[in-house]
Amino acid sequence: MTPARAIPVALALSCAVYLIPIFHIHAGWLSLGTLLAGARDVAPFTLAVFAATLAIQAAIFALIYRLLAAPRWTRLAALAAAVPLAIGGANVLVLYAIPRVLLVEAQPGPETGSLQSACRVADARIVPVQAGSDLALVRAGEIWVERAPDRRRARLLMPGCRVLPADGAPPVGLSIDAVAPGGHLLYRDAGGGQHYVGPAPAAGPQTPPPGLAHWAPILSDDGRALLWLDRAANGSPGAHHIRIRDLDGLADRSVALDLPREAQLTLLGAATRDGPVTLARYRNQIFQIDTRGRVLRGPVSPEGIHDARWGFQWHGDGWIAWDGYRDEGRARIVWSLAAGQGTMTIPRGSGIDDLSLAADGRHFAVATSTNVTIGNVPSAVIVVDVARGAELYRRHLPVHNRPTLAFLGARHLAVTVHGDGKSAVEVLAIPAGD
Repeated sequence: MTPARAIPVALALSCAVYLIPIFHIHAGWLSLGTLLAGARDVAPFTLAVFAATLAIQAAIFALIYRLLAAPRWTRLAALAAAVPLAIGGANVLVLYAIPRVLLVEAQPGPETGSLQSACRVADARIVPVQAGSDLALVRAGEIWVERAPDRRRARLLMPGCRVLPADGAPPVGLSIDAVAPGGHLLYRDAGGGQHYVGPAPAAGPQTPPPGLAHWAPILSDDGRALLWLDRAANGSPGAHHIRIRDLDGLADRSVALDLPREAQLTLLGAATRDGPVTLARYRNQIFQIDTRGRVLRGPVSPEGIHDARWGFQWHGDGWIAWDGYRDEGRARIVWSLAAGQGTMTIPRGSGIDDLSLAADGRHFAVATSTNVTIGNVPSAVIVVDVARGAELYRRHLPVHNRPTLAFLGARHLAVTVHGDGKSAVEVLAIPAGD
């Protein structure tokens, strides 16, 4: 074959590199081309994989071209040997080498600080819950825990390290349920139905208000109301509404929102049955309204946070936001509180598993763990002084430990600890002088 004809043929055949199988941890075997086509944005990782693919394709093109232009058995043998090398090399580059360079950074220094244990609850773990956006559970000095071996729910209260069984509540399931101080619980059953358990008279199954298109209620911070966001339907007249059910009297009411119909709204929390109500518009505009639909404060747009809907808390006139979920880049924590303002960046290779702000707004605790499948990035529990932005306490935990934590008031921090196949909740005391 002439060199001129060999070029397009070799180029076409070299495109077979996009069929190289890559073992994806979440999706099984994917072709290299499918992996590249599925990239949602032009991130450094995607560019690096594309550049590596082009380099492999260029090498295969050169081997095919030389074989077609001047056939020799040695060149055929070289091409045959290059195929498994290309497959192995692509997997090493995509699954290890490129992520190791671009997705994992050096982690911060050694462990620091010391906190004394106030108490310990054996055979228990902290249960992740939805508790509004105004620190009601923290101020009450209360968390929800799961007790082994039957997964029964209980409440842990400070001071005194009192463990109170959650009477009438089912075992912990797969959903993240809503709670309020005083034993209020809104949980979802296996069929998706919602049930309220607590001191309010309306205990039992909860059906949505008539005509509601979106069944996703929240529980108010006082535990006395359920709230739904009734989004305006596309192409139809009307406004967004907040639908409110009073759990003491089951009197439903509706509040129209003076907001653009095209606004993408998410209902985050409500302090009481009478408001204020916290909403997110799009990903990063957080604001509060009253039960007449009037905006009371905001919108707040935390700088550098990918999606504040996954991590936001008010505190007085201030707030703290964090990357509870982030696909690319470094997770961040941003705060603007009476005690101080600041930003904390989590090195690449770790994500934020949990964050809790103390009731007085002077400290926050964050739990991190690796968000990649390579390297040896340890999990960590960190306590930060809000005024100085400095770490008061850091403890490293085994890889993939995924710790959970929560403040109980201003001076006690509960952390789930694991060991010997068991879990326990350790309550650490924050010294008054810190």
